[in-house]
Amino acid sequence: MQLKTPNRDERFLSLKGAVQINHSSFFVYEDKDGRKFLKTGEDEKLHKSLVQRMIDSNPHIARILKRFRIKPLIDTKTLNELTCGHMNETCNIAVGVYSLLSGDIKEQVDKAALKEASMLHDLGKVLIPSKILNKPSKLNIKERKIMNIHSTLGYELLKTQGVNEDVLNLIKYHHQNLKHTGYPALPTENTSSDIGVQIISIADKYSALREARVYRRRLSRTEALLILYREVREGKIMPAIYNALFKYAEIYDNQ
Repeated sequence: MQLKTPNRDERFLSLKGAVQINHSSFFVYEDKDGRKFLKTGEDEKLHKSLVQRMIDSNPHIARILKRFRIKPLIDTKTLNELTCGHMNETCNIAVGVYSLLSGDIKEQVDKAALKEASMLHDLGKVLIPSKILNKPSKLNIKERKIMNIHSTLGYELLKTQGVNEDVLNLIKYHHQNLKHTGYPALPTENTSSDIGVQIISIADKYSALREARVYRRRLSRTEALLILYREVREGKIMPAIYNALFKYAEIYDNQ
């Protein structure tokens, strides 16, 4: 794949995925001539234009927004913050957890799909109202329902771009769990995808717990791991995946 830094006047027609270079995440764009470019989340004008094209090319997105009475406003500032921080860190953790799993479990996971999905998993939040994303207190039932559609919105947005189906499914179901009590509902049981989903899910949650949020302080490594251990006890996360996270945190997250 030939990559180069684009000029401001070059046309971007589609988002083909994401890559990580030296622990930094980049979007991969393709222009009308099939040339590929790397961009961070900083170019808000570019991302707003692209997300609008995604919405226009998939009527199902408009139906979802209408059902929840959400105005189709594109929050690219949030996207930039996510790509520079949470989504990139989730990728680092997911890959770290994967690297510490046993060989028989690794064989059930597509590492490339796992890595790309973890970088794109929260893309749908560009359509979630900022007053919900940044609310400094607990979400009410209606707000929680709206927040929970971000994974489906991410799936629907990227479905228009020719992104790999395995990546799409990991994005859509990254808030699912081993007991299938998360969201959205899984159509069928799939042990292989369960493992990839669990890895991204626990990486996503650990990254979020270790960050300061408007509604709470940054939690310590021990506090975050104790919270996630509850999901092991509840049968939502495989002990092997939790143990890999524990080892990862012990090695790389000593703050």
